[in-house]
Amino acid sequence: YYEARIKITRKEAREHLEQFKLACELARLVRHCFPDLVPLLRQIPDPRNQSYITYPGVILLMTRILSSLFYISSMRKTSEEFNSQTMIRNIWMLCEEEPTADELPYWETINRYLERLEPEKLQDVINCLCRRLLRSRTFEDMRIRGKYWQVIIDGTQLYSSREELDGKSLHRTHNRGTEKEYREDYYYVLEAKLVLHPEIIISIQTEFVDNEDGKEMEKQDCERKACWRLMEKLKKAFPRLPVCLCADSLYACEGFFERCVEKNWRYILRYKEGSIPSVGAEYRELKGMEKNYREYALKTGKKWYDYVTDIDYNGYKVNLIEYGESMEHVCVKGKKKGEARTIRKEFWFLTDLPATAKNVEGLAERGRMRWKIENEGFNAQKKHGYCLEHPFSKNYQALKCHYYLIQIGHMIGQFMDAWERIWKKVKQSLEQKHRRMLEAMKETPLKEYREEIKKKIQIRFI
Repeated sequence: YYEARIKITRKEAREHLEQFKLACELARLVRHCFPDLVPLLRQIPDPRNQSYITYPGVILLMTRILSSLFYISSMRKTSEEFNSQTMIRNIWMLCEEEPTADELPYWETINRYLERLEPEKLQDVINCLCRRLLRSRTFEDMRIRGKYWQVIIDGTQLYSSREELDGKSLHRTHNRGTEKEYREDYYYVLEAKLVLHPEIIISIQTEFVDNEDGKEMEKQDCERKACWRLMEKLKKAFPRLPVCLCADSLYACEGFFERCVEKNWRYILRYKEGSIPSVGAEYRELKGMEKNYREYALKTGKKWYDYVTDIDYNGYKVNLIEYGESMEHVCVKGKKKGEARTIRKEFWFLTDLPATAKNVEGLAERGRMRWKIENEGFNAQKKHGYCLEHPFSKNYQALKCHYYLIQIGHMIGQFMDAWERIWKKVKQSLEQKHRRMLEAMKETPLKEYREEIKKKIQIRFI
């Protein structure tokens, strides 16, 4: 009995130590990598009547950020999960505020606050956090050619409904002309994400695509117009940042090239022949003459590169890069088990960066990184805990604020997930890891370890 009891006690002590480490390391990470976060949140003008305030704005915003960081799927569940005296004190401590209430704000209180808060103020916070990370020089190795920061642009749909939303939502008609015809209203956002690390891609600028005249709009037209606005805002926020934009074939057009030249930016675009047919035709005609084709053998297949430089398109000189791979794949289950088949992939990219035999492989790899905005970006935020498509509020202004706060939570979460010291030997899913962080924050009083949290740390990423 006593031996069993000792084992249980040791296990409890070990679990308590792990919880303590997780809670403290999260606090230290926020303090070390995002030291301006709390001061920036505190500086946001409070739109409420100051005579009726119980919770400072920084408490409301930090509660929402932690809710997304801990993979809580709704505002109502946030109030339930955070209903712990230790958690309440920890949030006050993270915000460097003296507690003025014995409980955290209810979800309706947070939503009412966000309905009145200007979303652009949260965009300013994100821009400031990005500037701090860029100046830290921690991620210099991720620059293209040692100079350009890779910024990936893409759009995604947020909340959609068959019920009519507000006047700012886009809409489209499905099954037009049939008995099953119906209208779908939805919100759409165009996002620019900064690549800091192979596992860290953070929001740097956001542009919501609003329906200004109430008409049904084509995705191509409205997304391009939103991109022009986003590029202007990004240039205004980061006037001297050397940028290399990566995007899909939708932006392979004269308007995009012109704006990049004006802003002294570079680009690597996914290319499809339907975008600019003349460029594809000239490439096919010249690639045999240029003789830049290179082929390399792999274990189960091959890969190849080819390129043609200085293709003229209405006065703009572009380089077209072709990358392909052919792999033998053997089915390991199902009716076709044991059958071998060849999987062939081919990608073309347009760029104004110099292309040579030595760097063409690196350019192609950077072009393929455009998928990171889908995988580490939107896909993670929609399907892996951040619930990006969930309507956290029916108010459009509050919905925008929720979106920005999710981006901040995802930013912190990516740093935490990639921190070698915490997770190198832990074989758990992301959901399990974030759940452990939540339990640690609910059970570990950070105030008792304030001096431990203040110690300087050295971050190494997996």
